[in-house]
Amino acid sequence: MVAIHDAPRPEVKEAIAKAKRAGIKVVMITGDNEKTAEAIGVFSGLIKDGDEILTGSQIEEHSDEELMKILPRVKIFARTNPFQKHRIVSLYQKLGEIVAVTGDGVNDAIALKQADVGVAMGLVGTDVARETADMVITDDNFATIVTAVEEGRNIINSIKNAIKYLLACNVSEAVALLIGLILGLPTLFYPIQLLYINLVTDGLPALILAFSPRDPNLMSITPEKEMVLLKGKDQSYIGAVGTVGAIIVTASYFIFSGQKLGGTAVFSVLTLIQSFVFVDLWLSHRHIHENIKHLFSPLFLLAFILPLIFQYIILSHPISAGIFRINPVTNLLYFEFVGLSMLVLTGIFFVKKVIKLR
Repeated sequence: MVAIHDAPRPEVKEAIAKAKRAGIKVVMITGDNEKTAEAIGVFSGLIKDGDEILTGSQIEEHSDEELMKILPRVKIFARTNPFQKHRIVSLYQKLGEIVAVTGDGVNDAIALKQADVGVAMGLVGTDVARETADMVITDDNFATIVTAVEEGRNIINSIKNAIKYLLACNVSEAVALLIGLILGLPTLFYPIQLLYINLVTDGLPALILAFSPRDPNLMSITPEKEMVLLKGKDQSYIGAVGTVGAIIVTASYFIFSGQKLGGTAVFSVLTLIQSFVFVDLWLSHRHIHENIKHLFSPLFLLAFILPLIFQYIILSHPISAGIFRINPVTNLLYFEFVGLSMLVLTGIFFVKKVIKLR
Protein backbone atom coordinates (compact mmCIF):
# COMPACT_ATOMS: atom_id res chain seq x y z
CA MET A 1 0.00 0.00 0.00
CA VAL A 2 1.27 3.47 -0.88
CA ALA A 3 0.18 6.62 0.99
CA ILE A 4 0.76 10.12 -0.32
CA HIS A 5 0.90 13.06 2.08
CA ASP A 6 0.84 16.49 0.43
CA ALA A 7 0.97 18.75 3.49
CA PRO A 8 0.42 22.52 3.41
CA ARG A 9 3.51 24.70 3.54
CA PRO A 10 4.75 25.27 7.09
CA GLU A 11 4.25 29.04 6.86
CA VAL A 12 0.55 28.69 6.02
CA LYS A 13 -0.48 28.12 9.64
CA GLU A 14 1.10 31.38 10.81
CA ALA A 15 -0.27 33.22 7.77
CA ILE A 16 -3.83 32.10 8.57
CA ALA A 17 -3.40 33.09 12.22
CA LYS A 18 -2.09 36.49 11.11
CA ALA A 19 -5.04 36.94 8.77
CA LYS A 20 -7.46 36.13 11.59
CA ARG A 21 -5.81 38.72 13.84
CA ALA A 22 -6.23 41.24 11.04
CA GLY A 23 -9.96 40.59 10.89
CA ILE A 24 -9.75 38.64 7.63
CA LYS A 25 -11.88 35.51 7.39
CA VAL A 26 -10.08 32.71 5.57
CA VAL A 27 -12.29 30.15 3.82
CA MET A 28 -11.35 27.01 1.88
CA ILE A 29 -13.46 26.17 -1.19
CA THR A 30 -12.15 23.00 -2.78
CA GLY A 31 -13.16 20.19 -5.05
CA ASP A 32 -11.34 17.68 -2.83
CA ASN A 33 -13.00 15.13 -0.57
CA GLU A 34 -14.37 16.57 2.66
CA LYS A 35 -12.05 14.39 4.80
CA THR A 36 -9.02 15.65 2.89
CA ALA A 37 -10.23 19.23 3.26
CA GLU A 38 -10.87 18.71 6.98
CA ALA A 39 -7.39 17.28 7.57
CA ILE A 40 -5.75 20.23 5.82
CA GLY A 41 -8.01 22.69 7.64
CA VAL A 42 -7.16 21.27 11.06
CA PHE A 43 -3.43 21.05 10.25
CA SER A 44 -3.31 24.68 9.12
CA GLY A 45 -5.37 26.01 12.02
CA LEU A 46 -8.27 27.04 9.80
CA ILE A 47 -10.77 24.91 11.74
CA LYS A 48 -10.91 22.63 14.75
CA ASP A 49 -11.95 18.97 14.83
CA GLY A 50 -15.70 18.72 14.50
CA ASP A 51 -16.27 22.11 12.89
CA GLU A 52 -18.98 22.23 10.25
CA ILE A 53 -17.98 21.47 6.65
CA LEU A 54 -20.36 22.02 3.76
CA THR A 55 -20.18 19.84 0.64
CA GLY A 56 -21.28 20.65 -2.88
CA SER A 57 -24.30 18.35 -2.63
CA GLN A 58 -25.40 20.06 0.59
CA ILE A 59 -25.01 23.46 -1.05
CA GLU A 60 -27.45 22.39 -3.77
CA GLU A 61 -30.05 21.55 -1.12
CA HIS A 62 -30.21 25.13 0.16
CA SER A 63 -31.63 28.29 -1.32
CA ASP A 64 -29.52 31.44 -1.48
CA GLU A 65 -31.34 32.86 1.54
CA GLU A 66 -30.62 29.73 3.58
CA LEU A 67 -26.97 29.66 2.51
CA MET A 68 -26.50 33.30 3.49
CA LYS A 69 -27.43 32.31 7.05
CA ILE A 70 -25.02 29.36 6.99
CA LEU A 71 -21.99 31.02 5.37
CA PRO A 72 -20.85 33.07 8.40
CA ARG A 73 -20.21 29.94 10.46
CA VAL A 74 -18.64 27.70 7.76
CA LYS A 75 -14.95 27.89 6.82
CA ILE A 76 -14.57 24.86 4.54
CA PHE A 77 -16.58 23.93 1.46
CA ALA A 78 -15.63 20.56 -0.07
CA ARG A 79 -16.55 18.66 -3.23
CA THR A 80 -17.59 21.86 -4.96
CA ASN A 81 -17.83 22.45 -8.69
CA PRO A 82 -16.99 25.74 -10.48
CA PHE A 83 -20.59 27.01 -10.38
CA GLN A 84 -20.89 26.33 -6.67
CA LYS A 85 -17.64 28.22 -6.05
CA HIS A 86 -19.04 31.16 -8.01
CA ARG A 87 -22.27 30.99 -6.03
CA ILE A 88 -20.45 31.03 -2.68
CA VAL A 89 -18.38 34.05 -3.70
CA SER A 90 -21.49 35.89 -4.89
CA LEU A 91 -23.35 35.20 -1.65
CA TYR A 92 -20.44 36.46 0.46
CA GLN A 93 -20.55 39.66 -1.57
CA LYS A 94 -24.30 39.96 -0.96
CA LEU A 95 -23.51 39.73 2.75
CA GLY A 96 -21.39 42.85 2.33
CA GLU A 97 -18.01 41.14 2.35
CA ILE A 98 -15.07 42.19 0.20
CA VAL A 99 -13.94 38.88 -1.28
CA ALA A 100 -10.52 37.82 -2.55
CA VAL A 101 -10.27 34.42 -4.24
CA THR A 102 -7.15 32.38 -4.98
CA GLY A 103 -7.10 29.69 -7.63
CA ASP A 104 -4.91 27.89 -10.14
CA GLY A 105 -7.17 25.92 -12.45
CA VAL A 106 -9.75 26.39 -15.19
CA ASN A 107 -12.45 25.40 -12.69
CA ASP A 108 -11.55 28.44 -10.56
CA ALA A 109 -11.91 30.95 -13.40
CA ILE A 110 -15.50 32.08 -12.87
CA ALA A 111 -14.96 32.46 -9.11
CA LEU A 112 -11.79 34.47 -9.77
CA LYS A 113 -13.74 36.68 -12.15
CA GLN A 114 -16.59 37.22 -9.69
CA ALA A 115 -14.33 38.08 -6.75
CA ASP A 116 -13.46 41.65 -5.82
CA VAL A 117 -9.83 40.56 -6.12
CA GLY A 118 -8.93 37.44 -8.08
CA VAL A 119 -5.50 35.99 -7.27
CA ALA A 120 -3.99 33.32 -9.53
CA MET A 121 -1.00 31.10 -8.87
CA GLY A 122 1.95 31.98 -11.11
CA LEU A 123 3.90 28.70 -10.98
CA VAL A 124 1.20 26.04 -11.32
CA GLY A 125 -1.71 28.21 -12.43
CA THR A 126 -3.27 27.67 -15.84
CA ASP A 127 -3.27 30.35 -18.51
CA VAL A 128 -7.03 30.74 -18.07
CA ALA A 129 -6.69 31.38 -14.32
CA ARG A 130 -3.86 33.88 -14.81
CA GLU A 131 -5.72 35.77 -17.54
CA THR A 132 -8.91 35.92 -15.48
CA ALA A 133 -7.30 37.02 -12.21
CA ASP A 134 -6.60 40.59 -11.14
CA MET A 135 -3.15 39.68 -9.85
CA VAL A 136 -0.73 36.75 -9.94
CA ILE A 137 1.32 35.41 -7.03
CA THR A 138 4.68 34.39 -8.46
CA ASP A 139 5.67 32.04 -5.61
CA ASP A 140 2.27 30.32 -5.17
CA ASN A 141 2.48 31.02 -1.43
CA PHE A 142 -0.60 31.94 0.61
CA ALA A 143 1.61 33.78 3.10
CA THR A 144 2.57 36.19 0.32
CA ILE A 145 -1.06 37.32 0.07
CA VAL A 146 -1.17 38.14 3.79
CA THR A 147 2.12 40.02 3.46
CA ALA A 148 0.66 41.94 0.51
CA VAL A 149 -2.35 42.92 2.64
CA GLU A 150 -0.01 44.25 5.33
CA GLU A 151 2.01 46.18 2.76
CA GLY A 152 -1.17 47.63 1.28
CA ARG A 153 -2.34 48.78 4.70
CA ASN A 154 1.03 50.40 5.31
CA ILE A 155 0.85 52.28 2.00
CA ILE A 156 -2.65 53.56 2.80
CA ASN A 157 -1.49 54.59 6.28
CA SER A 158 1.44 56.54 4.81
CA ILE A 159 -0.81 58.30 2.29
CA LYS A 160 -3.28 59.21 5.05
CA ASN A 161 -0.50 60.63 7.22
CA ALA A 162 0.87 62.75 4.37
CA ILE A 163 -2.60 64.14 3.59
CA LYS A 164 -3.31 64.79 7.27
CA TYR A 165 0.00 66.61 7.59
CA LEU A 166 -0.62 68.88 4.61
CA LEU A 167 -4.23 69.61 5.52
CA ALA A 168 -3.47 70.26 9.20
CA CYS A 169 -0.78 72.75 8.18
CA ASN A 170 -3.11 74.45 5.68
CA VAL A 171 -5.87 74.65 8.27
CA SER A 172 -3.42 76.39 10.63
CA GLU A 173 -2.71 79.00 7.96
CA ALA A 174 -6.38 79.53 7.09
CA VAL A 175 -7.62 79.73 10.69
CA ALA A 176 -4.78 82.07 11.71
CA LEU A 177 -5.68 84.40 8.83
CA LEU A 178 -9.36 84.25 9.83
CA ILE A 179 -8.56 85.06 13.47
CA GLY A 180 -6.39 87.94 12.30
CA LEU A 181 -9.23 89.36 10.22
CA ILE A 182 -11.71 89.03 13.09
CA LEU A 183 -9.33 90.77 15.52
CA GLY A 184 -8.46 93.46 13.00
CA LEU A 185 -4.76 92.60 12.93
CA PRO A 186 -2.44 93.65 10.11
CA THR A 187 -1.81 91.10 7.35
CA LEU A 188 -0.25 88.12 9.13
CA PHE A 189 1.32 86.47 6.09
CA TYR A 190 2.70 87.70 2.80
CA PRO A 191 2.37 85.62 -0.39
CA ILE A 192 6.13 84.90 -0.47
CA GLN A 193 5.89 83.46 3.05
CA LEU A 194 2.96 81.17 2.26
CA LEU A 195 4.66 80.06 -0.95
CA TYR A 196 7.78 79.14 1.02
CA ILE A 197 5.80 77.27 3.68
CA ASN A 198 3.72 75.29 1.19
CA LEU A 199 6.53 74.40 -1.22
CA VAL A 200 9.58 74.03 1.02
CA THR A 201 8.55 73.55 4.64
CA ASP A 202 5.55 71.30 3.91
CA GLY A 203 6.79 69.53 0.79
CA LEU A 204 9.79 67.57 2.07
CA PRO A 205 8.18 66.19 5.28
CA ALA A 206 5.06 65.15 3.35
CA LEU A 207 7.22 63.13 0.95
CA ILE A 208 9.32 61.63 3.75
CA LEU A 209 6.17 60.41 5.52
CA ALA A 210 5.97 57.73 2.81
CA PHE A 211 8.96 56.12 4.56
CA SER A 212 7.64 56.44 8.12
CA PRO A 213 8.02 53.44 10.49
CA ARG A 214 5.51 50.66 9.95
CA ASP A 215 2.73 50.67 12.53
CA PRO A 216 3.14 47.40 14.50
CA ASN A 217 -0.63 47.25 15.01
CA LEU A 218 -1.50 47.32 11.30
CA MET A 219 -2.48 43.66 11.25
CA SER A 220 -4.58 43.95 14.39
CA ILE A 221 -7.07 46.35 12.84
CA THR A 222 -10.41 45.24 11.42
CA PRO A 223 -10.63 45.85 7.65
CA GLU A 224 -12.54 48.93 6.56
CA LYS A 225 -15.41 48.19 4.18
CA GLU A 226 -16.09 51.85 3.40
CA MET A 227 -13.84 53.34 0.73
CA VAL A 228 -13.15 56.49 2.77
CA LEU A 229 -9.54 57.62 3.02
CA LEU A 230 -10.01 60.12 5.85
CA LYS A 231 -12.58 58.98 8.40
CA GLY A 232 -14.28 61.14 11.01
CA LYS A 233 -11.46 60.87 13.55
CA ASP A 234 -8.89 61.80 10.89
CA GLN A 235 -10.92 64.84 9.92
CA SER A 236 -11.25 65.79 13.60
CA TYR A 237 -7.48 65.48 14.00
CA ILE A 238 -6.88 67.79 11.03
CA GLY A 239 -9.35 70.38 12.29
CA ALA A 240 -8.25 70.25 15.92
CA VAL A 241 -4.50 70.29 15.29
CA GLY A 242 -4.91 73.00 12.67
CA THR A 243 -6.88 75.13 15.12
CA VAL A 244 -4.37 74.59 17.94
CA GLY A 245 -1.58 75.62 15.59
CA ALA A 246 -3.50 78.73 14.53
CA ILE A 247 -4.06 79.75 18.16
CA ILE A 248 -0.34 79.41 18.91
CA VAL A 249 0.53 81.40 15.79
CA THR A 250 -1.89 84.19 16.70
CA ALA A 251 -0.64 84.23 20.30
CA SER A 252 2.93 84.64 19.03
CA TYR A 253 1.89 87.86 17.29
CA PHE A 254 0.75 89.42 20.57
CA ILE A 255 3.71 88.05 22.54
CA PHE A 256 6.30 89.62 20.23
CA SER A 257 4.41 92.61 18.82
CA GLY A 258 5.82 94.81 21.58
CA GLN A 259 9.28 94.20 20.11
CA LYS A 260 8.04 95.07 16.61
CA LEU A 261 8.43 91.39 15.74
CA GLY A 262 4.79 90.31 15.48
CA GLY A 263 4.96 89.49 11.76
CA THR A 264 8.35 87.82 12.15
CA ALA A 265 7.04 85.67 15.01
CA VAL A 266 3.89 84.64 13.12
CA PHE A 267 5.83 83.51 10.05
CA SER A 268 8.50 81.71 12.09
CA VAL A 269 6.17 79.96 14.52
CA LEU A 270 3.86 78.77 11.73
CA THR A 271 6.86 77.40 9.83
CA LEU A 272 8.32 75.66 12.89
CA ILE A 273 5.00 74.19 14.02
CA GLN A 274 4.92 72.08 10.86
CA SER A 275 8.03 70.22 11.99
CA PHE A 276 6.44 69.18 15.28
CA VAL A 277 3.22 68.05 13.60
CA PHE A 278 5.49 65.96 11.37
CA VAL A 279 6.95 64.27 14.48
CA ASP A 280 3.52 63.01 15.58
CA LEU A 281 2.59 61.71 12.14
CA TRP A 282 6.00 60.10 11.60
CA LEU A 283 5.26 57.99 14.68
CA SER A 284 1.65 57.36 13.52
CA HIS A 285 0.35 58.96 16.74
CA ARG A 286 2.37 56.62 18.98
CA HIS A 287 3.90 58.04 22.17
CA ILE A 288 7.32 59.61 21.62
CA HIS A 289 8.94 58.17 24.75
CA GLU A 290 8.02 54.62 23.69
CA ASN A 291 9.34 55.04 20.14
CA ILE A 292 12.37 57.27 20.59
CA LYS A 293 14.46 54.97 18.34
CA HIS A 294 12.39 56.00 15.31
CA LEU A 295 13.51 59.60 15.77
CA PHE A 296 17.08 58.69 14.83
CA SER A 297 16.22 57.64 11.29
CA PRO A 298 18.30 59.61 8.73
CA LEU A 299 15.15 60.39 6.73
CA PHE A 300 13.36 61.71 9.80
CA LEU A 301 16.32 63.86 10.79
CA LEU A 302 16.53 65.24 7.26
CA ALA A 303 12.84 66.22 7.12
CA PHE A 304 12.77 67.51 10.70
CA ILE A 305 16.06 69.42 10.94
CA LEU A 306 16.31 70.90 7.43
CA PRO A 307 13.29 73.24 7.82
CA LEU A 308 14.69 74.36 11.19
CA ILE A 309 18.04 75.18 9.59
CA PHE A 310 16.40 77.01 6.69
CA GLN A 311 14.32 79.08 9.09
CA TYR A 312 17.40 79.91 11.16
CA ILE A 313 19.22 81.09 8.03
CA ILE A 314 16.25 83.23 6.96
CA LEU A 315 16.08 84.87 10.39
CA SER A 316 19.84 85.35 10.76
CA HIS A 317 20.67 87.45 7.71
CA PRO A 318 19.20 90.84 6.77
CA ILE A 319 19.12 89.94 3.06
CA SER A 320 17.12 86.70 3.49
CA ALA A 321 14.91 88.33 6.13
CA GLY A 322 14.22 91.19 3.74
CA ILE A 323 13.17 88.81 0.98
CA PHE A 324 10.51 87.37 3.30
CA ARG A 325 9.58 90.84 4.63
CA ILE A 326 10.52 90.09 8.24
CA ASN A 327 13.14 91.37 10.67
CA PRO A 328 16.34 89.47 11.51
CA VAL A 329 16.47 88.21 15.09
CA THR A 330 19.01 87.00 17.63
CA ASN A 331 19.71 83.34 18.35
CA LEU A 332 17.85 83.66 21.65
CA LEU A 333 14.69 84.87 19.93
CA TYR A 334 14.94 82.08 17.37
CA PHE A 335 14.96 79.49 20.15
CA GLU A 336 12.02 81.27 21.79
CA PHE A 337 10.14 80.77 18.53
CA VAL A 338 11.09 77.08 18.57
CA GLY A 339 9.94 76.69 22.18
CA LEU A 340 6.61 78.34 21.43
CA SER A 341 6.13 76.12 18.39
CA MET A 342 6.71 72.99 20.48
CA LEU A 343 3.51 73.76 22.38
CA VAL A 344 1.65 72.22 19.45
CA LEU A 345 2.82 68.81 20.73
CA THR A 346 0.95 69.48 23.98
CA GLY A 347 -2.11 70.37 21.95
CA ILE A 348 -1.73 67.20 19.88
CA PHE A 349 -1.47 65.15 23.10
CA PHE A 350 -4.85 66.40 24.33
CA VAL A 351 -6.40 66.11 20.86
CA LYS A 352 -5.43 62.43 20.75
CA LYS A 353 -6.90 61.89 24.21
CA VAL A 354 -10.25 63.22 23.01
CA ILE A 355 -10.30 61.66 19.53
CA LYS A 356 -8.67 58.35 20.58
CA LEU A 357 -6.75 57.87 17.34
CA ARG A 358 -5.12 54.70 18.63
